[in-house]
Amino acid sequence: MTLQQLRDFIAVIEHGGFRAAARALNVSQGGLTKSLARLEDDHGVCLLARDAKGLELTAHGEEFLHLARATVLEADRASQWLVKTGAQQRPTINIGISIDPALRLAPTVLNDFRGKNPGVSLQITQSVASDLLLQVRDNRIEVALMRIPAGLQSDDLHVEALYQARPAILARAGHPQARARSVSELIQCDWIVVGSAPDRGAEDASLTELFDDAQLGRPRIAAYSSSLFDTVSMLMESDCLARLPRVVLDHPLVRGRLVAIPVDDPPRPYTIGLVYKSGRRLSREAQRLCAMLASYARIDRIQGLSDMPAPAPAKRNG
Repeated sequence: MTLQQLRDFIAVIEHGGFRAAARALNVSQGGLTKSLARLEDDHGVCLLARDAKGLELTAHGEEFLHLARATVLEADRASQWLVKTGAQQRPTINIGISIDPALRLAPTVLNDFRGKNPGVSLQITQSVASDLLLQVRDNRIEVALMRIPAGLQSDDLHVEALYQARPAILARAGHPQARARSVSELIQCDWIVVGSAPDRGAEDASLTELFDDAQLGRPRIAAYSSSLFDTVSMLMESDCLARLPRVVLDHPLVRGRLVAIPVDDPPRPYTIGLVYKSGRRLSREAQRLCAMLASYARIDRIQGLSDMPAPAPAKRNG
């Protein structure tokens, strides 16, 4: 038994026959006849008596009519409740963003997205790549806009490369090593890492990668900070160094107060991309936001605003 069969049964009774009910429902008379015949046959109950004078409800039909009307009424109420409740709820996108795209893409794209989708709420988490990957895999965020780690095991992920960015070693203006030409000259410096301490989570590998490339062992870590703002503040007030996206230097609060140390063996460039679980279907709103991010990154490359040329084609799973 289906709701449509109940609606067909009620319509035939209320309109006085199959022909009038078919016109009212804008369906074929034959289809309506088959619908009620199937209802009766499936349950072995005669609901309508047919004779030369027309249709007449049987005793069972009379009793069933009351039940059918009550069922359809409750179904309509349930449908109205769902429509009303759905209209009252604002769709939410949980997105994670690492530092470079938070400075380069997010301010413009998220503002444009909100202007075109005022009914959508954005829940934004800013962190390092290693932490964002954990949150994607744990379904705490829907999609991440982040630095793609080298050697990422992405069998369970959809990864879409957007652009390449160049990191730099940042220090306060006037730092004693501000003109250093080699990472080896910075071996005695203290460093600030944006991310979790190794015993509290997966460490962001970008700084140790820099020292590994120069075969210098491990850097001296002065502090781990979960906040870019706090990191920048410490850099400006100390002789600590940090490996950060070069785009940080363009921020109005930083411009002229931090400098990039011009080493001849700079940190490796890296790819910024969109990451989400390959088995997860993004909401329509999240798909729309991802499309805007990809479009803006493409325009950025065409106009030559990005640090680096376009990355190699992305790996897509799922």
